[in-house]
Amino acid sequence: MSVQKQFASLVQTAAQVRASDLYVMPGEAGYRVFCYTATGIQPLADLTLANGEALIRHIKFEAQMDISETRRPQLGRWCYLLDKEQLYLRISSMGDFLNRESIVVRLIFAVDDQHIQLTSQSDVGAIGETMMNGAGLILLAGQMGSGKTTTLHYLAHRYLAEKMVLTIEDPVEVVQPNFLQLQVNKAAQMDYPDLLKLALRHHPDVMIIGEIGDAQTAQIVVEAALSGHLIISTIHAMSHMGIWHRLRDFGIPAGTLRQVMGGMVYQKLVIQDGNTAADLAVLTGDALAERMADWHAE
Repeated sequence: MSVQKQFASLVQTAAQVRASDLYVMPGEAGYRVFCYTATGIQPLADLTLANGEALIRHIKFEAQMDISETRRPQLGRWCYLLDKEQLYLRISSMGDFLNRESIVVRLIFAVDDQHIQLTSQSDVGAIGETMMNGAGLILLAGQMGSGKTTTLHYLAHRYLAEKMVLTIEDPVEVVQPNFLQLQVNKAAQMDYPDLLKLALRHHPDVMIIGEIGDAQTAQIVVEAALSGHLIISTIHAMSHMGIWHRLRDFGIPAGTLRQVMGGMVYQKLVIQDGNTAADLAVLTGDALAERMADWHAE
C-alpha cells in the first residue's frame, strides 16, 4: 500500500469515529498510530520504523513543512479532501530525546449541520439569539480537543451570515469565505493584541478571536466588547465558573465582567446513540447574571 493510501485510510477511520486528533508516535520497534475520541485513545495501526518515517515525511511535505528538520517543533496545515468532503488538518511535529520524530494531526471538520452533532440538551438557540441580538462578550470553554474551534465557527456560520465578521486566529483552521480572516504572525509582530487594535479600524460587527490566552489580549477584548462590538472567543477553563476566574486572573474587574459578559458556553464531547456529539452547557441572560452575582459575592 502506498503511503498516500495508507494516510487516507487512517484519516478515513479517524473521521468516522469523529476523532479530534490522529497521532503517529515512536514505539519500541517502530511507530504506533492511534486517534483520540470522546471515549479515549483508539489504536489504529502498528508500523515499521521505515513505514512510520515515510508516513511522517508525507504528512510534512503536504503540510508545507521542512521534511529535513526532525528535531525542532514545526507547525503546518493541510486542506484535505476526503471522499469529496473538506477536512482542515492542523499538523504539529517534534523530535524526542532520541531524535525520533512524532506528529499530531488535528482534524477540523466542515462547519455545517452534516458534520456538527450536538446533544439534545445543548441550548444552541439561546446562544444563537444572543449572538444575533447583542454586543458584549461570548466565551466558549472546554478541554483541549473538545471541538471548541469547530463549534465557534459553526455558530458564526449559522447565526452571523448577515454580519460583517472579522476573525483573528493562530492559525486560521477553518476557511470562511464570507469572513475577513487574519492570522497571527509573531515574527512580523502581528500577535493577538496587535491585530486586535488594527481590526477595530475596520469597524466589524463581530470579531472572532481564536483564544484569550493572556492578560493583554483579555484587556483589549473586553474594551472592544464594552465599545459595542460583539466578541466571540475561546478560553481555557473547566467550567462556567472557571471562565469567570480565568478572566479575573487576567485582571478584569468583577464589575466589568458583569457588565460585558453576554454568554458562556462550556463544551464537552460525549457519546450519544453510539456517535460522538458535542454537549454545550449554555449560560445567557438572567441565569448568567445570577451566577456572576454569586461568583462576585464569594
